[in-house]
Amino acid sequence: MQFQSINIVQNMSKLTAKIKRDLPLRISLMIVLAMALLLTVTLLVMLHSSRNSMKDDALNRATYTLDRATNNIDNILLSVEETAGNIYFNMKFDDPERMYTYAHKIVETNPYVSGCVIAFKPGYFKGHDLFMVYAHSTDSTHQDQSTANIVHSNSFGTKPYTEQIWFNRPIGKNRAMWMNPLLGMKSDIEPLTSFCAPILDANHSPIGVISVHVPLQLLSSIISAARPSPNSYCALLDNDGSFIVDPTVSYLSKTKAFNLPGNSVQEAVKTMTSGNKGYLPFELNGHKFYLFYQPFRMAQVPYRTLITNPGWSIGVAFSENDIFGEYNALFNFVIIIAIVGMVLMYLHTRLIIRHRLKPLRMLTELTDRIAHGHYNEPLPSRHRNKDEIGLLQGHFQQMQRSVAANINELHELTQTIQERSKELHEAYEQAQKADRMKTAFLHNMTDQMLAPSFAIDEDVSALSHFDKKTSTQTVSQLVEDIQQNGDTITQILNNLINLSEKEEDLEEKGGKL
Repeated sequence: MQFQSINIVQNMSKLTAKIKRDLPLRISLMIVLAMALLLTVTLLVMLHSSRNSMKDDALNRATYTLDRATNNIDNILLSVEETAGNIYFNMKFDDPERMYTYAHKIVETNPYVSGCVIAFKPGYFKGHDLFMVYAHSTDSTHQDQSTANIVHSNSFGTKPYTEQIWFNRPIGKNRAMWMNPLLGMKSDIEPLTSFCAPILDANHSPIGVISVHVPLQLLSSIISAARPSPNSYCALLDNDGSFIVDPTVSYLSKTKAFNLPGNSVQEAVKTMTSGNKGYLPFELNGHKFYLFYQPFRMAQVPYRTLITNPGWSIGVAFSENDIFGEYNALFNFVIIIAIVGMVLMYLHTRLIIRHRLKPLRMLTELTDRIAHGHYNEPLPSRHRNKDEIGLLQGHFQQMQRSVAANINELHELTQTIQERSKELHEAYEQAQKADRMKTAFLHNMTDQMLAPSFAIDEDVSALSHFDKKTSTQTVSQLVEDIQQNGDTITQILNNLINLSEKEEDLEEKGGKL
């Protein structure tokens, strides 16, 4: 591991050094990095805007889906309410046998109704402690209501009707209402929900209940048809979190939505059943979804204000791939195009820069050779473009010609100086030789002057000891010798003076002695 780290550091150092040395590479990287930054910011803004647009589009589709499903379900509920209301307003409560006809008529006239129960309080009809009529279709699939047989029964569910919630709650509240599917029903009844309305007497006191049932398959088919995509799910929830129709398009699920695994799912169910409208993300079985929900609102029509709102919530869950699948594919495609584009831009930019900087690189190499003394190195041809590089090349050519001319002049001057120096050296040697000859000559002349000088000195010494005994002839001879030796010395000095004057004349004329 340490060896690999060292190799990585060395490779990075080599790469950094190469980038520092290679000007076209450095400029290309700078351009590509600048373009990449600009492109990245632009793409992020565009993709963020696209993502928000897709989310808004999904919200619009979900809202449309929920509104359409709500309207379709509400139309069925309203149709059932109107059928039950029309029969109710024409009902006579004095004959129990008529109740069979009324129940039969409700099931027969409305294709959405699978059954109808009419029940009265105990003892309402004389001779009947408990009285209930149940008419229902024998077609459990509810595929062809017009040809289905309608049968009558005096029982509904596994418990007495007086103990069932569909009977007690409308009487207790004295209001018509839609109620959830009931526990304890027979498996072949399978009502989705029941429209339960109290039967009132002349004093507006409840004396019984009329309950109209809508089949589960009908509502399930509506929910299934409302699914906007194969990977989406629709659900209809009660206010306590119970599924009326669950996301698998089945019904009467024994599992409540609050019992589904995952905190995000439970939070989504809690938000959905709060009666608000909106959307939120959640995860289910490792898959991401967006839940769009709204309360189930019943349309306001005359006389419907007396009906209690069921308090349901309807929602549609889009998988993240349904919403952002095309976006993610486009994002990946754009990233690939951007990377390929950056590579092509880098190669193209590097090629152009290397081509444009080729004269500059040639000038650099030429400068290096000139720095090593090759002043007459031939220049490359002038750059055709009159840009900075072309101007630099032209100025460099002028500079090289000027430097070459100055160097040639310097060489000539140096050669001349060397020749003059050689002449001066020779003249200096001649001068030194002449000085040596002068010195030798002076010594020779001085040596010639010594004998007469010593003779004069002896003669003078002899004269200094002159006395009467010395003859006159001897004195005369000494004086003559002194005079002759003085003349000799004078002659030698005159010769030296004449020779010095001739030397000065010759030096003034540039000659030699």
